[in-house]
Amino acid sequence: MSGAGNRGLSRGALIRQRAKARFVGRRAQLALFTENLSKDPQSEEDPAEFLFHVRGVGGVGKSTLLRQWQEVARRADAVTAVVDENDVHGVQQALAELARQLAEQTGPRKEFDKAVEQFRRDQAAQGEPMPVAGEVSVSSRVVTQAALGAASLMPGAGVMTAMVNPDAAAQGLDRLRSASQARARRQGARSDEAALSKAFVAELERLCHRYRWVVLFFDTWEQTARYLDGWLLSLLEEEFGRVPANVMVVLAGRDELAEREWASLRAQVADVPLEVLTEAETRSLLTARGVSEPGVVEAVLRLSMGLPLLVELLALARPHTAEEVDAGGDLADVAVERFVQWITDPQQREAVRACALPLQLNQDVFAAAAGPEAAGLWEWLCGQPFVSGRGGFKHYHEVVRASMLRQERIRSPPRLGFGASTAR
Repeated sequence: MSGAGNRGLSRGALIRQRAKARFVGRRAQLALFTENLSKDPQSEEDPAEFLFHVRGVGGVGKSTLLRQWQEVARRADAVTAVVDENDVHGVQQALAELARQLAEQTGPRKEFDKAVEQFRRDQAAQGEPMPVAGEVSVSSRVVTQAALGAASLMPGAGVMTAMVNPDAAAQGLDRLRSASQARARRQGARSDEAALSKAFVAELERLCHRYRWVVLFFDTWEQTARYLDGWLLSLLEEEFGRVPANVMVVLAGRDELAEREWASLRAQVADVPLEVLTEAETRSLLTARGVSEPGVVEAVLRLSMGLPLLVELLALARPHTAEEVDAGGDLADVAVERFVQWITDPQQREAVRACALPLQLNQDVFAAAAGPEAAGLWEWLCGQPFVSGRGGFKHYHEVVRASMLRQERIRSPPRLGFGASTAR
């Protein structure tokens, strides 16, 4: 199949383009996932894995592997969705984002949208106002005054009731009512969340009748787990309804899964620890990026220690000599500095540095951070190896962002306007 956009490319250019796009040095992990997708999810003899956990240090390539797995899954007639810390601030946001991505591939999901709307209405209805701290509600004042008045009529109660401060008693009643209402709101929220989860499971079941696999990816699990860990366990234990056998869940994070919470499913987790690249993989990656001078290759091997993110940045910095790679400084800072130096266009360089300041980026934030001089560079920035994210929002890899913030703080502290504790 020939695309109009490729008519001007030679075969050699296509080979180089595909090598750059596809090489990740994780052939064993790709083979593992590809083979799993080919299995029958309901087989009793050799069932497919349904729960993967990819783990490793920052910069080791977890998100890159998830993107590769997602491509493999879609080629295997699967529908997929992925969320990370930028999408998840609670169960509702996660489910809404997962459902949105699934709908982009499969069409509208009216029943789930109705459940989301009902959830939002219920949440709004539970937001009853309570008195400001230090104030007393009228209803509590009336109740306590009536109660104290009635008590004062009891024989021997006059001295005690005279000692009671009506406002203090009313504030105590307000606190009791506030605690009771908070418990009711929490119970109501859990009930609403369960209803939304049931609607999501029903949507999964509908999709599983049409597609071989539905694969849900949860990236940066070390952060999103605080919102989703309990919910996901409840989902897999079918508290929200029957989960079809051809639903696959992939988690990716820095840490091992919590031992106590995941004990019941520990045997079901396909653990995929990611180590740094081997020397052979690092050399292959450098070759794919056009770095072949022996001294430079050896210097990158020493400095990067096989961490994929740093190998990528050092390779893209186009070093000509080992001395350029070996220049002193912090490991990540050296890699980032070499990369920025490679960007010869001053407007591109300034855009990269300026856009390290915001936690998240979209085109509006980009325009505000980079200024009018960077008009037209949004797509270019999104294509850089340290920028990731879906939809309209993108973000820098945390290692690169932290390094750039350190450099910017040294370079122009008055412009940044923050102190030594800002870059986290």
